Amino acid sequence: MKVGISYFPPERIITVPAEEATYPFEINGELQYIVDFSCWDGDYYHEELFCNWMDSPGYYPIYSLAEIYDFQQEEYEELFKMQHIEFNYMKGSRKDTFFVKAIIRNPQQFKEYYPYLYGNGSMLNLSLWSLKEDVFRLEEREYESPYPVKRTKKNRTRLVKLKWIANTPIANLTKSSTMFWVGHDGDYITVFSKDEHFSSIDSLQKIMPEKFELITDEYE
Repeated sequence: MKVGISYFPPERIITVPAEEATYPFEINGELQYIVDFSCWDGDYYHEELFCNWMDSPGYYPIYSLAEIYDFQQEEYEELFKMQHIEFNYMKGSRKDTFFVKAIIRNPQQFKEYYPYLYGNGSMLNLSLWSLKEDVFRLEEREYESPYPVKRTKKNRTRLVKLKWIANTPIANLTKSSTMFWVGHDGDYITVFSKDEHFSSIDSLQKIMPEKFELITDEYE
């Protein structure tokens, strides 16, 4: 089965969250290899691809960070209880959301959790996972609206930019980090890595499940 991948130039990344940011999280550390895996060609092969890829015990523990809505909480907790997955909550960036961090210790747990991670990303919510190390943390950041709005006080109207404080997800990438992000609408999954296996399509093919053949497209 053919899988389309694209290498994204690290120098084009805007790492700090803002209106023009490349990703909805902050990245600390030098970026080396960034590879987008297409998740749609008329068939949902990606679940088989990533669950088979993560079948190696050498990738564990896997740490995940996802921002979920409060109405999803019960469903997630039921899954974590059934699969004996360790987790904890942190305050979300919006009043009706939580960040949930989970520790996945074996391929069976990943197989059960993957549809939730992918589905969450398809809802335009944050879904990340990293191999063998916990690279995720949250920090409060002050944000400013990109466009001014009208505010009236004592019969005087003026334009102001709104400011607010929100918890911001941060990925601290080290020399051994490999991290996955479910992209917008679930159309692709992006891998950030310093592993030399990601340096070329030939070396990356060596760690793919046997039935999957990588084909590449170039960013313009």
